[in-house]
Amino acid sequence: MDNGVGFLGVLGLVMLSTLFSIGGGNGQVAMIQGQWVSNGLLDPALFAWAFALGHFTPGPKVSFVTAIGYYMAGIPGAIAAMIGIVIPTSLGASLASHWYQRFQRIINHVSISASMVIAGMMSTAAIGLAQPLEPSWIELTGIGLVTFLVVWRRPDPVLIVLGSGVIGAIVWFARSALPG
Repeated sequence: MDNGVGFLGVLGLVMLSTLFSIGGGNGQVAMIQGQWVSNGLLDPALFAWAFALGHFTPGPKVSFVTAIGYYMAGIPGAIAAMIGIVIPTSLGASLASHWYQRFQRIINHVSISASMVIAGMMSTAAIGLAQPLEPSWIELTGIGLVTFLVVWRRPDPVLIVLGSGVIGAIVWFARSALPG
């Protein structure tokens, strides 16, 4: 964990990224990848593991940032990450609640374009998360199958997570059983 990123480094990046996060962790994903994963300070496998755990465990999806803080600076980093999420979120929610009535008409016009921005951020994060993993053709086939089933049948999100976990386990067993 001696990567030069301490309590204040984690706090600063998480607070800044929280300002760009709409809907649960999207800003954090892009900024953590850009600052720590792409610069070699955080192993891509650890980032993927923390991201998966944050989406698998109960609670807000942004909880993965606490694990990232731990990977970067130990317990102080995990505490810094939690503080970095709570302070901007609390201030932003207070301001949004205060000004919502006044700007409700404008918000209704902006919401469609904001959803496109969120979709773009999520797509960028997904591509950045998958690139260092170098998926094989078997894994790409599994991803394609899951994507097709989601679009076609619109299953419950719990079934998507469980099904993806089963497919991942099957691929892992298949890869570990193959020689070399």
